[in-house]
Amino acid sequence: MSKFDYVKFDSVSVERLAGAKALFEQAEGYLGVHLESSREKSLALTALEEAFMWVGKALKSDQERRDVIAYGEDR
Repeated sequence: MSKFDYVKFDSVSVERLAGAKALFEQAEGYLGVHLESSREKSLALTALEEAFMWVGKALKSDQERRDVIAYGEDR
């Protein structure tokens, strides 16, 4: 399996991503209210976006590991 293959999230990954998304949206809202527009605020928001992307990548890897354990490497 390639790192570039599409993997449809299973129910466990979907639930975990939804939980993370709620936390990231909370952080985004907090920064939106408490920081004035600035380069630093933009960078902070970009870092949040990047972190959320990495959460998705980590969930993909976790799911792939679960699939190998459940179904073997021939999948």
